[in-house]
Amino acid sequence: MEKIVTETANNFIKNILEILSAGGGMEKIEIESLREVKACAAKFIGIHAEAVDAAIVEDKAIRREHGYYVERRDDKRSITTLVGEVSYSRTYFKKASGGYEYLTDTVLEVEPRSRVSDGLSLALVDTAKDVSYAKSSKYVADGDISRQTVMGKVRQSQAAENHVQQRRSVPELHIDADEAHITLVGGKRSEVPLISVYEGIGTKGKRTFCENVFHISEYGKAPDELWEQALTEIERRYDLTDTKIYLHGDGAKWIQTCFEWIPQAIFVLDKYHKNKAIKNVTAGLDKGRRNNFDAAIRQALAEEDLQLFGEMVAALCEELPERADKIKNSAIYLQNFVSGISICEKDPGANNGGCTEPHVSHILSARLSSRPMAWSKKTLVQLAPILAVKNFEIQPKKSLALELPEPLKKVADKASKSLSNYSLGMPHPNAIGTLPITGKITGTQVLLKCFT
Repeated sequence: MEKIVTETANNFIKNILEILSAGGGMEKIEIESLREVKACAAKFIGIHAEAVDAAIVEDKAIRREHGYYVERRDDKRSITTLVGEVSYSRTYFKKASGGYEYLTDTVLEVEPRSRVSDGLSLALVDTAKDVSYAKSSKYVADGDISRQTVMGKVRQSQAAENHVQQRRSVPELHIDADEAHITLVGGKRSEVPLISVYEGIGTKGKRTFCENVFHISEYGKAPDELWEQALTEIERRYDLTDTKIYLHGDGAKWIQTCFEWIPQAIFVLDKYHKNKAIKNVTAGLDKGRRNNFDAAIRQALAEEDLQLFGEMVAALCEELPERADKIKNSAIYLQNFVSGISICEKDPGANNGGCTEPHVSHILSARLSSRPMAWSKKTLVQLAPILAVKNFEIQPKKSLALELPEPLKKVADKASKSLSNYSLGMPHPNAIGTLPITGKITGTQVLLKCFT
């Protein structure tokens, strides 16, 4: 084992020096050096795996005490990792309790039939949050992983629970609720909801931001389930005793379900949908008259003067009969949510939020609907929550529930630590000059000697 470690390290140094001595620009040097670094790391991971396997095989007393007997030796295993393909040989053990197991794979937490490591899987999913499956494979694994495999890893992943240190009391909370409109496989349209919770809008220089924002997105859940989840996450973080809660949205039915779970919330009609409806009412007028009507409608709604608002709508319908239906539909929408409009005049705190469209655009639409694509429901169930959170993990399969007995864990750990005691022996044969070295020869010392 020591000979393999020494040869691998010395070959790495030799190859790096050859790359440097060949000259060329920094781009050429760094690309070729990175390839050598990855190849060396992959080789050492394989050496580590075989060292663990050898230690378990050699410690017969502990192994047999726990009912593991050698069934077959030198079974080859290859797995694609972040540093490339790692290959190693391991032993197949028969268990006295029944069945068989590769103990080395159990130590390394490698799935028996998996061809992609967990580290690479996480990187692929993290990249697939922003780009296509094919580009994720290209950026992370040089295209060696198929698009289907990347999709499979996305479907195995799940949003990780955010750790909350302590519940806090805040004067106000803002909840933005909206949805991204996406296309399913087969051409049908669907929606992916997004709930964003934050403490108001802060400023940093000329930029504004949502303070302490977190997002929740789930595909396929009923509104009650979604809002129950939202309330649970809010109560994990905040003591709501003296907190004023504002709900910003377009008033859709699923958004109104919020009041069944958070009855104290105050509805605020999202400014984007309010402005869109007002523009639809005044469309068709010349610019000057349109601006006058726009200002008058806004004032009437802010004061909840529905009589004046109704008179203006009637006048517009009479003047623009070809648009009467559209004007009436938009007017009914505004009238239904007039309290969600006037609250912005009555309560200044209501204006300290309302970022529904930017949230949907940045969190969901950028990946799900900004480019022509179609999604399966199975993928959306896993991907939507991941897009909404910062942390995620790959769901372990049943086979990873295998537990290695503590004595065998100690044997494996001891084998891992023993690798650090190996020395590299003699420096590169082409090294010039001498460098005084005392004690154990290390890789750094060898490399320094090569440059003297």
